[in-house]
Amino acid sequence: MADSSGTNPSVGNARIEPGVGKMIAYGAANFPTGFLLLAVGVWLMRVYCPNEPDRPTLISPLMFGAVSFCVMLVAGFTDFLVGFWSDRARFKSGRRQPFIRWGLPFMAVAFLLAWFPLDPTGDGVWWISESLGIHLNALWLALVLGMLYVSFTVVVNPWLALMPEVWQDEHNRVRVSAWMTAFNSLAQIFGFAGFGAASFLLAGGGQVFGIHFDDGFKLAGAIGAVMTILFFLPTLWVKEPPHAADKAVPYNLAQASLETLKNPAFLPYIVSGSLMAASFQLIMAALPYISNTVLVDQQSDGDIVAGVILVGLALLTAAWCPLADSLARRFKKKTLYMISLVWFAALLPFVTLVGHVDFVPAKVHMAVICFLLAPGMALSLIIPRTILADVMDHDIQRTGFRREAMYNGMEGLLQKIAMGLVMLVLGALFQAFGYSEESPLGIILSGVAASLFALLGMVAFMFYPLDK
Repeated sequence: MADSSGTNPSVGNARIEPGVGKMIAYGAANFPTGFLLLAVGVWLMRVYCPNEPDRPTLISPLMFGAVSFCVMLVAGFTDFLVGFWSDRARFKSGRRQPFIRWGLPFMAVAFLLAWFPLDPTGDGVWWISESLGIHLNALWLALVLGMLYVSFTVVVNPWLALMPEVWQDEHNRVRVSAWMTAFNSLAQIFGFAGFGAASFLLAGGGQVFGIHFDDGFKLAGAIGAVMTILFFLPTLWVKEPPHAADKAVPYNLAQASLETLKNPAFLPYIVSGSLMAASFQLIMAALPYISNTVLVDQQSDGDIVAGVILVGLALLTAAWCPLADSLARRFKKKTLYMISLVWFAALLPFVTLVGHVDFVPAKVHMAVICFLLAPGMALSLIIPRTILADVMDHDIQRTGFRREAMYNGMEGLLQKIAMGLVMLVLGALFQAFGYSEESPLGIILSGVAASLFALLGMVAFMFYPLDK
């Protein structure tokens, strides 16, 4: 069994850890990791559920939410299984790299296909009998999202598990996390501005390099698929540490799950983290509809304006990241993370009130709320990954084994359930209360729902026991 004195359980002080070059190579993969699900979460509903009169509704908001929830629920259990398999793998190239190589092509292709609905009119139904049929776009959405989320798990879970294995010094972990955050900021710029601009520039379709695209989302999806491959390739340069006794995990699936849940630091962290991510995802998915209804005169301009707003928020967040990194070295991560949760719970309802406060111009309101959200966003990007590394270290002290992928798998399970719940809640709010300029109550209430998610996350994190 490992030492339980509270020191780093690894032998990181006796080995030379990879330097800045491999930190950058590893961090580069956070570019596709950052924009793939971000773009799907923010823009895909705009493709299938537009609120402009000249664009057909390809699927109802409630059906979109229900399909997303079911797919993420299934994919979440895939996270759980991949984490278990990766921890027990004994391939020549390691426990993590083979999963990345195998899953990467499927992840890129699935992301591309998600932007090409099977039925462009939204009327198509696959009739199984005279009274029973399946909506074609709902079926297609379930298939491509399922492929995307499962392959994303196969690639990203083992990739995330590399970090605490390769870099075992706490300060190096913070540096790697900072590089990941930098690439994530670039991912947000592409995910927000790239898709918003493409939607605006190719609103009526057009040709690029001789290839016809019906709309800009399809072009952005094609570019994103290529960039996914290119930015993940440098990760293959980062070698795993050699096999050691603490990697010979003896647990079966049930034992591995139980040991993970027995870690007293895990559940408070993962429940709070999943709810915080869900709260911000809900706001980001609602923002294009906010822009479309209250910030522009022409609805066709709404997506690009939303993209600009989101990029502005990403840049403001990036500007705060060096200070957040510095604060992480001076103050307890536990305290800083709690501050970010409180920050979101207090501010998120004001995002969806943009344009509905009589004495505040909508554009001024949006600019102020983005400025206020940025510090909390910076903390929420840098701190959680290092907290999870502490949780994993605590597990090594308890069990004597390195089981990083299992923790990422359990994290993925709960996060995907939370993200699926977000789309279900958003779809239900839009369906019940409206999401247009004439009926905006569903959009407004999404801010209240986001705040409740963050508030529940704050309550969960109060039970976090590690004092770091």
